[in-house]
Amino acid sequence: MMRMSKSMMLGAALVLAACGKDAAVDDQEYAEATPDLSGTALEINSQAAGEEGAALIAEGFGVNQGELNGTGPEFLENARVQVKALNTALKDAITPIVELVNAGGAEASPGDVLVYGPTDRANATYKFTIKKVTAQRFVWKLEARTLGSSDDAAYKVVAAGGLTKGVLAHRGRGTIAINLDNLKAVAPAITGQGKLMASFAHTAGNDKVLSYRLDGFTPNPANHAPVTGAFVGHRRMPSGISRVRVFGPYNLKNTATPAKENVFASIRWIPGTGGRADIYAAGGDIAADKYFIGSTCWDAQEMEKWRILRQCTKGQPLSECTTVAGSELGTRAACPGADLGGEINPPSGNPDDATPLPDAPTEPEPVPGDVTPEL
Repeated sequence: MMRMSKSMMLGAALVLAACGKDAAVDDQEYAEATPDLSGTALEINSQAAGEEGAALIAEGFGVNQGELNGTGPEFLENARVQVKALNTALKDAITPIVELVNAGGAEASPGDVLVYGPTDRANATYKFTIKKVTAQRFVWKLEARTLGSSDDAAYKVVAAGGLTKGVLAHRGRGTIAINLDNLKAVAPAITGQGKLMASFAHTAGNDKVLSYRLDGFTPNPANHAPVTGAFVGHRRMPSGISRVRVFGPYNLKNTATPAKENVFASIRWIPGTGGRADIYAAGGDIAADKYFIGSTCWDAQEMEKWRILRQCTKGQPLSECTTVAGSELGTRAACPGADLGGEINPPSGNPDDATPLPDAPTEPEPVPGDVTPEL
């Protein structure tokens, strides 16, 4: 049997010591495949978009993106309620990912997998896992467990997704899905409930197209009725022109009581010019055989220039609709530009309508049916 010299033994010890050290993991390509808010958030006013990059921890969306002051056009303000609820849920899911990745210290696991955490936040302990599937495709999951727990079996998946990388970091084609019910199970103080699933696609010019599926989703059932259905939107660059289609219950002006109607809104925004909203409404104070359609336009400062609301009878042509008393404001000719002053073009009133909006630069992949990790 061969005997090792002292020098050989020392060399072997140094090798073993080096192997035992926590070597830093080069995680740049993994970090660039994580989601960020500006790549996944719906935008009505593209000038109020979130910041770019893996270091994003947004502190809101700016006054135009969701801070309602009650002075803007009714149809726009109420669409923003839905946009803000969705974007807040995205922010709350993405922020722990950003914090975990920015903290570094990823642990490499077999199969091109990196694990970040666990780390405690105010409401739960989080762990983020991301896997490299191909040179361009990455999939990930965010898990959480109750603060103070040391049981790995107690983790629940609170978000999952994937990205096929494009030209820019955090851009490409991918999905993100959030399970607020699982998060509430480990952090009971959380007010949100339901699920939010989305697919997105970005172009080389940083256009984005988004499709969301909401399942009983609400940030707080005490003041925001749960929504089940589809939201869609896109933003074109470099113009910043954006479109969204959302829906939710609220009390329309010019109706008899505070009962909430189900209002579907299609919004267009042209930076420096203004915007337009078209709506379809039913339920609430609207008779079962009737529905309302309406339009409004506003200038770059969001001053309403024209508004109309019309009552229609189901099964009858739109030419038979009548104007709702007291609903008219201004004239269509006052709208800032021909694109914003056309005839009423209401959305379908179908909560599951995920049809891309006109002028969408591309089409995302199908929206996930549930919050199910691919790893």
